[in-house]
Amino acid sequence: MGEHQGIFPKKEAGLADWVEIFIGQVEQNAAAWEIPQAEVTNVKTKLATFKALHTQCTGANRTKALVVEKNEAKDSLCADIRQMVKFRFANPIITDAIRVQCGLSPKDHTRTPIGVPTTRPEFSLKVKDIRQIIVEFWDQGSTSKAKPYGISGAVISWGIFDEPPANPEALTKAVLATRTPFILEFTEEDRGKTVYIVLQWQNENGKKGSPSEMLSTIIP
Repeated sequence: MGEHQGIFPKKEAGLADWVEIFIGQVEQNAAAWEIPQAEVTNVKTKLATFKALHTQCTGANRTKALVVEKNEAKDSLCADIRQMVKFRFANPIITDAIRVQCGLSPKDHTRTPIGVPTTRPEFSLKVKDIRQIIVEFWDQGSTSKAKPYGISGAVISWGIFDEPPANPEALTKAVLATRTPFILEFTEEDRGKTVYIVLQWQNENGKKGSPSEMLSTIIP
């Protein structure tokens, strides 16, 4: 297990209190710890959103849509804190004592290997402007757009064909998208043709997982 995967309380009810302690310590020491104030403000804003939705979901107005919105807010909040811990707390200024002060475990100095991705991306295709297609992706079965732990991005492979290709290996053009949505751009000569697209998760070591379902659309 990676060191950032288990930093949060196991029960959702304790998450907001944990984040308040964590971000409170970070905010007080942001300048000394070289953490941008914009990142602190971002976490505080997402915390407020999650707390409001969590409160609504425990009341009589709880709906399925509200629960989905709350879960997405939680995933987004946790993803940003993981990023902060991963990149900002790697600073040598941050000692094990500071980590404990922030509610984190002391740093594990034994690097845990990251395995091949075990899930597949799901995605949708939307037309933006001429010669542009929006690829929006998320983890298989997830209601959040957050990438799985240890994943650097989604490899988008594509090719233009008159008929559906027999397998993903035929899609020879590829790009690594680290954020969703991602915009694929085409040439004027490509307009009106059919593009076939497949996605694969790629981890931080460059290893790719299984390919997704193949989708296609007409290039506008």
